[in-house]
Order: sequence, then C-alpha cells, then structure tokens
Amino acid sequence: MLICPKCHEQLKKEEHVWRCAKGHSYDIARRGYVNLVLGSHKASGDDKAMVRSRTRFLSHGYYHILQKRLATMLQKLALETLIDAGCGEGYYTNYFQEVLPATQIYGFDLSKHAIDEACKAHRGVTYGVCNIFHLPIAKHCADGVVSVFAPVDSKENYRVLKTGGYFLKVGPGPKHLYELKQLLYTDVYENEIETGYSGFTLLHEEIVEDTITIQDAQDIWALFQMTPYYWRTPKQQAEALKQCKELTTQISFHIALYRKESMK
Repeated sequence: MLICPKCHEQLKKEEHVWRCAKGHSYDIARRGYVNLVLGSHKASGDDKAMVRSRTRFLSHGYYHILQKRLATMLQKLALETLIDAGCGEGYYTNYFQEVLPATQIYGFDLSKHAIDEACKAHRGVTYGVCNIFHLPIAKHCADGVVSVFAPVDSKENYRVLKTGGYFLKVGPGPKHLYELKQLLYTDVYENEIETGYSGFTLLHEEIVEDTITIQDAQDIWALFQMTPYYWRTPKQQAEALKQCKELTTQISFHIALYRKESMK
C-alpha cells in the first residue's frame, strides 16, 4: 500500500529501508518507523513536550471509554486494512492492533516525536511520518480510515479508500471538557457538531459521554496542553490552572461512521 512520495511508485520493505522501483529509498528508523516527508518540506507537528503530556494523560486511562468504543466498532467492520490518519503517539492505533490482530494497520502523523513514541509499543503497526493531507498510500486500496481529534482531508480519504470503504471520524461532543472551559473562560458554550463529507454516506453517529475526576495537577496541565485552549487562553488564566490540583469534568465524544460511495 505504501507509495513513494517522489514518484508514487510502490514502496517495498527491505531490511533497513523502504525502496521503490526507481531507486528512491527511505531509511527505517531505529524505532521502526519511516520518514516519508521530502527534504524540501520540513516536518512539524507536536513537539516533544506536547507528545509527552498527551502520552502521560492518555496512559492514565481517562479516555479509555473512547478507545474501547472505537475498537468495538472497528471489530464489527472486519477490515483487512486500516489507516489512522493523524495517529499521534499511537494511543488508539496500538490498541486497535491489539484487538484486531488480523488487520493490517498504518499510522501516520506529521510529528516525528509522536511517531517515535507510538513505535515504543511494538504492536506491529506500520508507522510513518508524513502530511496526512498527502498520504503515501496508493489509491483505492484501504478498507478503512480513522481520524481521532485530527484534521480531516475528505478528498484524500476518498482517494485511498476502496469503494464501500469506511471512514470513522471522532471529534469533541457538545459538552466535552465543559468544566475545564469554565475554569478558563467567562463565557462558555457547547461545541458545535459538524457532519457530512462529499462522496461519503453517513451510516451512524453517536455521542459517548462520561465524567472524569483528575486528582493530579500534572495530569490537569497535560489535558490542557492537548486542547486548542492551550494556544488561546490568556496567560493569567493559564497560570491559575497550574494551581488546580483536582478537576471533575465531563468528557463527550462525537463519533460518526461514513461509507465511501461508488466512484462516478
């Protein structure tokens, strides 16, 4: 399924590299992933600190309810191949491979630090550093694409999916982290839900909700760093949050399952 980002020929895995028929090669890092970002395009994505914070928070199980629900949905689809577009540190991706051992899973993210962290689990996922708006995947070959709190390029997802393939999208539900927002802002509003992508039929949508209590200041700060509020919150409110040692907040996830329509 992997293709060369330079010439779009199929990549084949050798001992220490992925190589195409035209001789372009991409080294496999010590952790096992491949960097498919071309030299003229500088990779970015989450830095080490952000990856470390997200890994800390997720590893403590606060979002396990979502992890488990997604895995159950994917098990019912019986996919042979699955792409996690914007996989981050692999919290969901590695769990998918654990419960779907017969599925060939690919995880892609622009952050080299996140991909390096994902590979530590050694689950057998094929990981690559790339821009998810330009996936190094041949067209019409994947059975499923999953996107969890990541940017979405529906045209790119349409390109890589087989006809009848599935796209599983996760974003914040209306009340996600509502109490955290109340600590940060005066005017708090519910999140808006957007659905619908050209070329896809919406098969199912649901809201998964729970309430969590975080009794660790570092975990609260790690959660804050995972959100867009980290970049938008005035310094005074952010500094006040650092003093918070316990937080009870709602978590709410909007899950939507789509199927790719027949190509015209």
